[in-house]
This record gives sequence, structure tokens and C-alpha cells, in this order.
Amino acid sequence: MEDNNGGRVCKNGSIRKGSFRLGVNGTKDHTVIELGSIDTQRLLLAGQRDQKQQTLTNNLSSREMKSLKALCDTLLPSVVDDVPQAADESVATFYRTSASMAGTPERLGGLISEKLEHPNTWLLRLSLWLLATWFGTLIMGGMASLTTKFPFFESYPNLPQHKRQQILQAWSLSYFRHLRMFFKTIKLLTLLVFFTQVDEGEDNKSWKAIGYTGPDPEFKTQLKNHFLQSKDGVQEQKEEEEEDASRVIGPLYKGLVHLNYPRDIAADALRRFGFPVSLIHRKTKAPNLSSPSLVVQCDAVVVGSGSGGGVVAGVLAKAGYKVLVLEKGGYSARNNLSLLEGPTMDQMYLSNGLIATEDMGVFVLAGSTVGGGSTINWSACIQTPQHVCKEWSDHHELELFQSKLYREAMDVVCEKMGVQSDINDEGFNNAVLRKGCGEMGYPVTNIPRNSPPDHYCGWCCMGCKDGRKKGTSETWLLDLVKSGNGAILPGCEAIQVLHKSKKGRDRKIASGVAFEFEYKGAKDICVVESKVTIVACGALCTPALLKRSGLKNENMEKHLRLHPVTMAWGYFPDGPSSDVWPEQQKKSYQGGIMTAMSPVVAEFEKSGYGAVIQTPALHPGMFSILMPWVNGTDIKDRMRKFSRTAHIFALARDQGSGFVKSPTSISYQMKEVDQENLKKGLEKVLRILAAAGAEEIGTHHHRGRTLKVKEVSYHEFEKFVKEESSRPLTDLSTPLCSAHQMGSCRMGTDPKESVVNEKGETWEVEGLYVADASVFPTALGVNPMVTIQAIAYCTAQSVLEVLRRKISK
Repeated sequence: MEDNNGGRVCKNGSIRKGSFRLGVNGTKDHTVIELGSIDTQRLLLAGQRDQKQQTLTNNLSSREMKSLKALCDTLLPSVVDDVPQAADESVATFYRTSASMAGTPERLGGLISEKLEHPNTWLLRLSLWLLATWFGTLIMGGMASLTTKFPFFESYPNLPQHKRQQILQAWSLSYFRHLRMFFKTIKLLTLLVFFTQVDEGEDNKSWKAIGYTGPDPEFKTQLKNHFLQSKDGVQEQKEEEEEDASRVIGPLYKGLVHLNYPRDIAADALRRFGFPVSLIHRKTKAPNLSSPSLVVQCDAVVVGSGSGGGVVAGVLAKAGYKVLVLEKGGYSARNNLSLLEGPTMDQMYLSNGLIATEDMGVFVLAGSTVGGGSTINWSACIQTPQHVCKEWSDHHELELFQSKLYREAMDVVCEKMGVQSDINDEGFNNAVLRKGCGEMGYPVTNIPRNSPPDHYCGWCCMGCKDGRKKGTSETWLLDLVKSGNGAILPGCEAIQVLHKSKKGRDRKIASGVAFEFEYKGAKDICVVESKVTIVACGALCTPALLKRSGLKNENMEKHLRLHPVTMAWGYFPDGPSSDVWPEQQKKSYQGGIMTAMSPVVAEFEKSGYGAVIQTPALHPGMFSILMPWVNGTDIKDRMRKFSRTAHIFALARDQGSGFVKSPTSISYQMKEVDQENLKKGLEKVLRILAAAGAEEIGTHHHRGRTLKVKEVSYHEFEKFVKEESSRPLTDLSTPLCSAHQMGSCRMGTDPKESVVNEKGETWEVEGLYVADASVFPTALGVNPMVTIQAIAYCTAQSVLEVLRRKISK
């Protein structure tokens, strides 16, 4: 069968362009590109695999690098004398290997040069430069820089190891906040790079010593059995393998359009989805809004593909409307997941997973990939608590949250995700939490999840290897693709919502979105013209997009809530004894990430503002940046216990708030009540760990105190718990984390107090909707995925009404 351009129309509806043949490096190749087919997807994935191995350019000066190397080797020195007795060769190598021996400073230099977008990066680099001088070291390190030889003061790199260590220890608890910030930044970056960097064989020499397998061993087997390649390059896919390919690659490949292909091919792909497309031949080379390379028309454009955007896109497409989804992040097919912590943060997290508040007080993680946070979250599917619905309805006068529609929405999204609460085999951390709560008499419940009872996987924070975690890529976006009414454009960042004035209207009317993407190594601009526009790029990105688009509402960017988290840990040694618990084969990074939760200090029945107690996903990089650094030997001792160290955290429903200047520039201030709630939670966590049988417990405070539980008296235990749980949490001495961001474009009934109305439509621009966690009126207090999806489902119903009216005119 032929199309009118001479291309062959294949059975699956894609068109094979016989005249266009391109290898993954831009060279001619025997493989024919088939848009919307497995061939296209394979070429894309091969290109991504090549991209993973690209080396970052390090533009730090020689002085900066000299200081950076000295700092890295002070944090992670070569340890020869304190190697544990009876250690095997992998352990001995781990202790002997310094950061510079592993090439960490060079990698870190490239990361600081190309990837670190924190607003204080300039201050970090200035500090590195100063430390390479004797006067800078004197200013920052004080009398520790004094020597007995002329000129009597040394630069940091020239000081002996014990003095460099002394200076780092002083910075960690310094009276001066900027020195604490510097210590925290250097420690975080050095340890993160050291424990996540991989060689050409995708291995890290420390992993065996700390009991870490790297990527899920089952996933390695899956790749070996199903990766569809031949020894010559890309193997032709047989038609009968279509179903198997969908299972291995993922179900969305037919709905993806990659604009980094030549213009006519990308335009043809969009036309085959039913979108009118105009190719603009520019007179000038530089792209701009008035002269985009492509103009695409649709009924609705959705910016973001996560729990908000994915739901709206799926609902609208299934109802028969033409929907285009713009996603800033890339698409990671199942067989292209690395399940490696470092590469995953680069590819699937916002700003490479390197976001922190301006003062380094809170480390922030947010998804940036097709499927958004639902692709890399921890599966928890908790419906909006009744006390929150009541507060939002009564106090904020939002009747939606006590309505039949909202209850229906929660049921619909939970059914779509296959939410259930059963567990076949509980993982290490959750087993510890459940047992400890049982011993202490604390309430503990099963967490509903969008994965089956036998989903024993600790790598879901890096994408789901088999699609059994039902994020939007496996549910709502799949509805969009199957409907034939929509397409997803990965790697496309919205730069402005377009709107126009209309006679007789007070408000402007949304008319589409301008977005940019990378084409032939440069930025290009396209425009989508639409009847309605839905922005759903998350609480960190949505305010910035609206502001760039000319909206003036004073509530944009304000009222950011973060659900701050603080943790404690407990060590459960393994051994040959049959009574070892948790079982010897269980490791801290394996098993369902979240299956148990305690509301012991959640205040659900009272104020509604407390803290829930849950468990995290911590692979070596994240584990290392949280653990206290006391000295170089101590951090290696702690890392050796990695695979048998349980972590439990307290998450506060915060009343304090922050401000989003940009996705990478965030300020945040906790209220005293938030601190107290976290401290109450931390006290309970320490007791839970001890009651579960931990041999040793501790927090993440920089002093690094630990307690051998079975070797102390009741009085000593009580003293430790009370002291460690009462320490300040806002002085940078204890790391705080956030995986939930909300409230920065909140919903309300008054434009003076909110950004969107009850239907999700902005007060300023008609036809412009927001459908993500930024619309939350307050912090939620539990994992937000179901609430985001339920609000988005309700917003989608409002959008459907508008589209029906517009199209019927």
C-alpha cells in the first residue's frame, strides 16, 4: 500500500520512508527509519545509550580544581591502616581508594561546570578559588591554616590530611551559615558522584564492598532475553513480535513524535496523527516566536505528562479531541532504563536531580520525564484524607472537595491505576517499620499502591522495568495513544503560553503554547495553536511558565509547600545465624519501597497537621549524602553497613511555605510548629528502629552520634533519643529532603488569594488551566499522586465542557 508521497504504509499505520536512511551517529546506515514503529524507537534508544557515555566539559580553573581535589580526598581519603580485619579484597580496595584515585574530582568539576544550576554556584566556585590561596584558607579555615614554615600560612591543598579534615569538621558545625552551606554542598556533591559514577562496564568499584548489586539483577536478565538487536546494529522487527515489543519497550512508542528528526518527517508524523501542520521557511536562521519552524493546530495542548497532565490528556483524547502533550523530559523505554542511580538522575529528574533551596536547607527531588513524577515515584496511592477535603471545602470555600464529582474522581483514578494494599513479601525497611510499630504499640497500616502484591522491586525510583507500576505512562497516556487522537512530544520545553485579546472581553484568551527543543545542536522554536491550554509541569516549573507568559497574579510562585522529611537509621547486621532478622538475603534497597505507614503523630483526628512515618528508597548515592560525615574512615565504615541499614522518615504537613523564583531557585522557611512535628516524628522513628531489633541507631545530624542499643541502659537510651530528636532542624546541621512540591499556584475563590478557580482555570486568562500539585490550597500531608490525579480529572471535565461549546459554535 502506498501513500501519496511514495512511502509504503505499513500494517501498523506508520509510513516507511525508503529514501531516508540514517545511522545513530548521523552516518548512512542500512536501516530504514519507520516513524511510529519499533525501528524508530530503537534508533532513538541507541542514540540515548551513546549520549549516556558523553564526558562533561570541565571549565574549572586549575586553582579551583586543586582545591576541589583536596576537598574530595579529605572527604574520601585512601585508608590503609584502619581497614577492617578479615576484609575481602573488594573491601580492602574500597578503603584504599581515594576520591581522586576513582576520578571523582574530574567528574565533579564537569558536573559543576555544566549541570549545577543552583543560584549560589558562583559562591561555590569563588570558595574553591580562595582555598587555593593562603589568605583565602586563613579567612575560611582560621588558625588551622597556620604552619611553622615561612610564610606561616598554607593554602588548603598544601595542608596535611589531618588539618584539612579539622577544617571540614569545623565548617560542618560553624557559627557562620555560609561555611555550613559550603561544607554541605561539597560533601553532597563529592559523595553523590563517588558512589554513583560508573565505568564502561556500568560498575562502581565500591558497590561490592558495600553489598550493592547495581541495577536489578532481574532487569539484567530481562535485557539479555529481550533486547532486540542484531550483531550488525538494529534487527528488523517481525510483525508477530509487535505485542512482545510493546511489553519490552513500553506501550507509548506509537504515540511519540521526536522533533529532532528532519522537518518534513516530523511534520508528516504529526499529520498522520491528525494534526494540521504548517512548515515555516524562515528568512533568518535564528528562531523566534514570530517565525517558528512549525505551527501545529490541535484542540488542546497539555504541558507536562505527569499525574496532572497525563490524566487531562487521556480524558480529552478518549473523548475524541485532538490533544498534543509537550514534555520537557525524555522518554525512557523499558529496555533503555539503566536502573543506575547517577544516569537516572541525569535523565529522569528535574535539573539532573541537583535541586536544593537557596540556603541548602532542603534537598529537592522532582521528576522530569514522560510520565513525570509518576514514573519515578514510590507507588504510594493514598486518597485525599477526609480532614483535608473538609478543610479545603470549609476554610477555603472550595465545594469541589466535598462533592460527588471529587469522590468519583478519586475512585476512577484509583481503579485506573489498579490500586491495592496487599503485600506478598515485605521489603527490608518496611518490615522494620511494621515490626517496630508492633513492638511499641503504634498504629501501622498498609499503604495502597499502584503495583501488584508481588511487586518486590526497590528500583522504581529509576523507572519501572516491567510496567507493573501503573504511572501515567501505563494508564492515562496509554489511553491517549490508543485513542488515535493524541501525540506526545518529548524533549520539548514550553517557553510561553500564547494568548490574545478579544473585543468585549475583560480577560485575555489562551491561544496555544510556544515551545523549544534541540535540533541539530541548537535551540529551535515551534508553536501549538489550540482551543484550550493546560499547564501541568509541576509546582516548581508551572509558576515560572505562567510568569514568562505575562500573567501578573501576585500569588504565583508563593505558598510553596515541600512536605519536609527528616530520617533516622538503624543497623541490622547479617550473619550465618538462622535467627538473623530481617532475613540475611534481604537488603535495604530491595523490596516494595512503600508498603507500611504509621500515623502515630499525624494528628489526623485533631489539627490535621502532624507527621506521617514512612520509608524511603535509598541507593548508595542518596544514602551517602544523608549519612553524617565525621571523618574519611568513619564514612567508609558507615557505607560498609549500607545494605543492612534501615531508614525510616517523618514527613510533616507543613504550614511554613516558600517562594519559587525559578525551578532551580527556591526559598523556603519552615514554621516552628513544623519543626516540632518533625522532632516528634523523629523521636518515634528512633524508638521504632530500636524496638525492631536494630543493633545501632542514629540520625543524620553532622555530629554523627550513634548508639549501640543492646549495650546501654534504659536511662542511656532515653537520653540519646531525647537529645537527638530535639536538635534544631533549620541550621543546616541535619539534612532535610522533599519529594513533594505543591501550592505555588493555589486554587481558591478569590483572585486576590489564589491563581486558579475551582475549575482549574486561571483568573487572568480564559481557556488557560493548571492541573498539577501547584493548585493545592495547602500542603496535603500524605503522598499526593491520587489527589493530583483526582483534581486533574475534575479539571478535565471542566475543559470538556468548554471544548464542546467551542466546537458546537
